[in-house]
Amino acid sequence: MLADPEAMKRFGNTVVQWNLHTKQPKKVFDVPGAPLEIRCAWGENHNYCFTSTALTSKIWLIYEDQEGAWQAKEVADVGDPSKIPLPVDISIQSDDKMLWVNTFMDGKTRAFDISDPFKPKQVFEQKIGAQVNMVSSSWDGKRLYYTSSLLANWDKKGADNEQFLKAYDWDGKQLKEKFAIDFTKEKLGRA
Repeated sequence: MLADPEAMKRFGNTVVQWNLHTKQPKKVFDVPGAPLEIRCAWGENHNYCFTSTALTSKIWLIYEDQEGAWQAKEVADVGDPSKIPLPVDISIQSDDKMLWVNTFMDGKTRAFDISDPFKPKQVFEQKIGAQVNMVSSSWDGKRLYYTSSLLANWDKKGADNEQFLKAYDWDGKQLKEKFAIDFTKEKLGRA
């Protein structure tokens, strides 16, 4: 699909900065590869956000430069882009030092040190399940929560169609599973 320009036209390739008061776009950034989620830094004067692109497996930084203009810059790869791990959700820890990136196709979560937002460095990787979608970091950064379903029509088939909520403790070096709810086993529907 990536080699087919017509197929790629069916996916979004922009990020739009909005003026929320006037409800008008301020700037449109060219971010090829279907950017899905955008997460902004929490800290005062941390005028930047991250997005990941599902089809090209890149992390992009959207930031305010020294002249006060906003820019978009590709800053890191997610996994092996040639294998299209399909980054789907991202979460910035409240101290703005870690970015969590989930990849649906390989079921992994990856942690990037974003102390320097222009040079994210992957520092951790772990398989969460056959498929993983959403990630949320607790405010203190010590717990992470994962769910698996992307879209019912896109979820994997058979045994790989896992439907779960999983919670992990994070000690800064490793994830340790605390509990998991199997939505299929409990007959709860999709996660």
